[in-house]
Amino acid sequence: MDFELSPLLNPESVAIIGVSKNPSRIGGRLFKYLAKHGYEGSLALVNPKYKELNGVKCYPAISDVPAPIDCALIAVPEKRVLAVLNECAGSHVKAAVIFSSGFAEMGSSGKEAQNKIQELARRKNLRVCGPNCIGLINFNNHIALSFSQLLEIDTLIPGNIGFISQSGALGGSLVNRAMDKRIGLSYFISSGNEADLEVSDYIKHLVLHDQKTKVIAAVIEGFKDGAKFIEAAELALKYRKPLIVLKIGETAAGKKAAASHTGSMTGSDSVIDAVFHQKGVMRVRNYDELFQTASVFSKERIPKGNRVGILTSTGGGGIIMADYYTKLGLEVPEPSSKTKDLATKEIATFGKVANPFDLTGQIFSDPEMFKRCMKLFVAEDNFDIIQVNVSMVAGQSSEQRASMLLDAIEGSSKPIVTWWAAGSLSEPGIKLLNGSEVALFRSPERCATAVKSMVQYYQFLETHQDSTQVGSEVDCANALSHAKDILDAADKSLSEHHSKGLLNAYGIPVTRERVANSPSEAIRFAEEIGFPLVLKIDSPDILHKSEANAIRLGVRSKEEISKVYGEIIENARQYNPDARINGVLVQEMIEGGSEVMIGMSQDPQFGPTIAFGLGGIFVEVLKDISLRVTPLSQSDAEQMVKEIKGYPILQGVRGKRRADIEAVVDVLQRISRLAQDWKDTISEIDINPLIVFDEGHGVKAADALVVLKKPAKA
Repeated sequence: MDFELSPLLNPESVAIIGVSKNPSRIGGRLFKYLAKHGYEGSLALVNPKYKELNGVKCYPAISDVPAPIDCALIAVPEKRVLAVLNECAGSHVKAAVIFSSGFAEMGSSGKEAQNKIQELARRKNLRVCGPNCIGLINFNNHIALSFSQLLEIDTLIPGNIGFISQSGALGGSLVNRAMDKRIGLSYFISSGNEADLEVSDYIKHLVLHDQKTKVIAAVIEGFKDGAKFIEAAELALKYRKPLIVLKIGETAAGKKAAASHTGSMTGSDSVIDAVFHQKGVMRVRNYDELFQTASVFSKERIPKGNRVGILTSTGGGGIIMADYYTKLGLEVPEPSSKTKDLATKEIATFGKVANPFDLTGQIFSDPEMFKRCMKLFVAEDNFDIIQVNVSMVAGQSSEQRASMLLDAIEGSSKPIVTWWAAGSLSEPGIKLLNGSEVALFRSPERCATAVKSMVQYYQFLETHQDSTQVGSEVDCANALSHAKDILDAADKSLSEHHSKGLLNAYGIPVTRERVANSPSEAIRFAEEIGFPLVLKIDSPDILHKSEANAIRLGVRSKEEISKVYGEIIENARQYNPDARINGVLVQEMIEGGSEVMIGMSQDPQFGPTIAFGLGGIFVEVLKDISLRVTPLSQSDAEQMVKEIKGYPILQGVRGKRRADIEAVVDVLQRISRLAQDWKDTISEIDINPLIVFDEGHGVKAADALVVLKKPAKA
């Protein structure tokens, strides 16, 4: 549902319900900050204690306000919130911000009260921010609907970064630091417990309905609706508005704190990483990195590639940055011969023109040299991004250096970033660059990380494919019909044979096999399939055949079949006397090829999640897997295969031929389609091993397991 949020984010009329003459109380701060920052709309005050406050009329109740109200700010105790919200709905208020706490963050009773807020909001079409939030700020239109003390600042700096935070106090602190660095914002939205509107709703609004917002930054503790977040992220990609997220609650302790803080549900961090990677969301890992990365994007300077030119007034600083960029996978190429020839004329005989280009101490004798060399680097075709390092330069000299930098980049569209290594003595220059076209950093690591995010995002845009169109062709009607027959007959899980039947319905190659109910039948099937063979129990209740000692590999004769058939049945019955036994699976034994695994599990927030990795120790011990949520595009599937550490094995090493990677990609997409079609029925799918033959010779599922959420017919 695409909510209309203009009455909330850009209201023409505001009512403060629970207004106070005490400026230290929430109702008092709201009144103070609206006036302080120049709200130009209509303002109504509601509190039966007062006739007026500071010359503004005060009404006993919202129903007494004669003019229509876009947004009501509700600053009353938790017990009165629902009644006040109901009055707002009856008075045709379009949106409300609930500051009160005491809801889902308090446990089951609070959750019940919050659910009533949600039900009322949806039934009355009243958009609600909160509860348990600190409100929101529209920087471009000077609308401060918050009680946060960050509003003690004299001036709100407008800009193009929309910032959403589930944590109010943390979000407010981040905004204060952004203002200190003159990083302009379009909005700050504290979403709180999200009884009605979620982070995803705000992202969608900023993407679709706010032209001034070019970049979106968010602090997220948990996702109420994973599918809605994915939709919002896909919209951000479509409209080329970078989405940068600080996801908190990674550890068990962090998740527990997040649940008590906002009542939200945090999920598997590896799955969240996969979702972000798949949908082009830039994930940052710490407090300061969020806005510094957003600031790079906010300059709207798009790199054409990943080549960084480093101009430095400190040799050591140049080496530091070159190391960081190289480790992050960016290039630090040599300048062209033309640039070298021109720059050589600027540098003393003991200097060397290279990348990084160290201007040496000569820059203090000839300060204008910096500007001339900077222009050469900006014009250099071998560089897509220009990195400038500034060491100890103080006072007016620092301001002069910053001014030269701004002059040198005029007319260029290349991203320009700068790391200033010194401290307070360089403040005049730093102050001049804050809020300019140059992204300024005080940390070399954060500078390099932000540049990497920018390059990664624009590279992703070039290769991104719409995942709604799965590349592999599947006969949908036949697949669904065949799968339904198999699943309707199942209970908690499928036997191996039936699991493979389900895979085969979706065009996934499986081993040649038959289920035998006697030794003589097993021998007959063996003659059809051919030796060597694998014999194993086929039962929906024995999922781990090795543990039950109910599998035999490399069976090569009729006599051996007669011997092991009974052993397999007997061992299976001893392992689980109550198990339903379909018979003994007589299966071709596959020799050669590489073993990989493909699995599907249900993430509680994001639904069907596909895992891929090499088989054996690589998965069990090294945890070398890649993850994506469904549906998978061909590009998603290709990246899953390429990003595991064991990928070189599939490419062919030490004389081994390249594996049929294209066939693996095809199976990944088919599993994605199967998982999507039956996401309400299937809980897990495990293909382990999937044997991958040499390039051009395909794959075969040698073992498979499908576990159900519930009977398909239920």
